[in-house]
Amino acid sequence: MASHPIITSLQNPSVKGVVQLHQRKYREKTNRILIEGRHPIEEAFQCGVFIEEIYLKESEKTSFEGTAPQVIVTDAVMSKMATTESPPPMLAVAKRPVSKVSNTFEAKTCFILGLIGLQDPGNLGTIIRSACAFNVNTILTIGDSVDVYSPKVIRASAGQIFRLPITSFPDITLLAEAIKDHPELQVFGADAHQGKSYKEAQYTEKILLLLGSEAHGIPPELWQYAKALHIPTNQAVESLNVGIAGAVMMAEIYHQRFK
Repeated sequence: MASHPIITSLQNPSVKGVVQLHQRKYREKTNRILIEGRHPIEEAFQCGVFIEEIYLKESEKTSFEGTAPQVIVTDAVMSKMATTESPPPMLAVAKRPVSKVSNTFEAKTCFILGLIGLQDPGNLGTIIRSACAFNVNTILTIGDSVDVYSPKVIRASAGQIFRLPITSFPDITLLAEAIKDHPELQVFGADAHQGKSYKEAQYTEKILLLLGSEAHGIPPELWQYAKALHIPTNQAVESLNVGIAGAVMMAEIYHQRFK
């Protein structure tokens, strides 16, 4: 611990640089992300994410076994750098992972999850964590969505976000064209009430499951390629949270394909 440099000033350029990463525009401009907490940092390190620097809270007397440069900061500085009310014992600045669109649909067997217009970082992180548990191969973020590498999403995913390739399709029409070009792809869309029960569907080797936001659902230009599925529930409940619904459907697909 004593050999590491110590930052005590809130005006330090490194502190200001980390605070800028609270905002999406700076994360996108610099291609850097902010990772908070030991476990998410360990997950990122194990998955080969390039970590530029790790900041350790002085009062915690902690350390990290890794190759990235480590800097000790006072509790006040950590409070300034962190996005949470209760600052973590450590945080890291890392390069933003990049996934290629070109090979997303080319595998002979794949389970792709398409997330359309999700705005809640907690829901997105929960879905990513479930996707890892149920052998999803790739995640697509479609349309206007929350930044997938925001600190809140990373925390909600428990660091599992670094275990999956994630590709962005800002233009829904481009995804529609990709689906059209791959007729062997079995496309399903989650709906609150329409379609057959998710338990009745037969899932093949190449699947795309679409989950829409609770406010807007799945757009018509994608429904023309997708079969609707719903989760039977008590009729007094209008719909399930998208994170819960996604986990239920992913679990069924996993059990049909791998058990």
